Amino acid sequence: MKEQGFKIELKSRYDEWWRYNADLMCGCFDVDDNRIGFASTASDVADVGSNLKARPAEIPASRSVTLETPPCDHLVLYVYIIPHTLPAGNDIDSTRSFEAEIRISYAGRLLRTEKRMINQWSGASIEMKVAHGE
Repeated sequence: MKEQGFKIELKSRYDEWWRYNADLMCGCFDVDDNRIGFASTASDVADVGSNLKARPAEIPASRSVTLETPPCDHLVLYVYIIPHTLPAGNDIDSTRSFEAEIRISYAGRLLRTEKRMINQWSGASIEMKVAHGE
C-alpha cells in the first residue's frame, strides 16, 4: 500500500478574499516525533502595501490554497493570512471579521474542518497540530 500524506485546503467565501496573501507551511513528523519533512505553499496576490482598488483579473473570486505533505504520522501546521490591501473604509460595521475555512484530510479521509474568524486589518496567524489518527 502506498503511504500517503496530509492535504490541507484553505478557502473563504468572503467577497474581498483577494485582499489577502495566504501562506501554508508545516513540519512533518514520524511516530517518534522526529521531523522528517517540511512542506509549504503560498497564494500571493500582491506585495503587502499594494492597496489595490479591485481584484486582479487573474485571481479567481473563489480562490483556494492547497498544501499536500509527504507521508508522515503527524504535523504542525502554520497558516498565515496577510492583508496586502487594507479595507477602504474605517467604519467598524463594514470591516467586521470574515470567515476562512481550513479542511484537513489524510489518505483521502477528511479529519477536520475548522472555521476561523479573520480580522480584516491584521489577518491571522494560526498554529494547528494534526495527527492522522484523529
